[in-house]
Amino acid sequence: MLKNTSDVLDIIRKCRELRDVGNKSMLLEYINQLLPVELRVKIPSLITNDGIDNLLSWIEVKISPPIYGLAKA
Repeated sequence: MLKNTSDVLDIIRKCRELRDVGNKSMLLEYINQLLPVELRVKIPSLITNDGIDNLLSWIEVKISPPIYGLAKA
């Protein structure tokens, strides 16, 4: 997977803090380029702030290490 997962997660956190959709969109494109090809998302040309947040959440889930022991039998 990614060697710099924690760096990408930090950039995602910073991207969430931005208010300007244009800057947020550019940072999302940068994050997307850092991902392996199989994890990259197709970013629509017109995207809202909520759409960017949804894509960031999807990326975050895909690159985060799994959390074991959450399900109790």
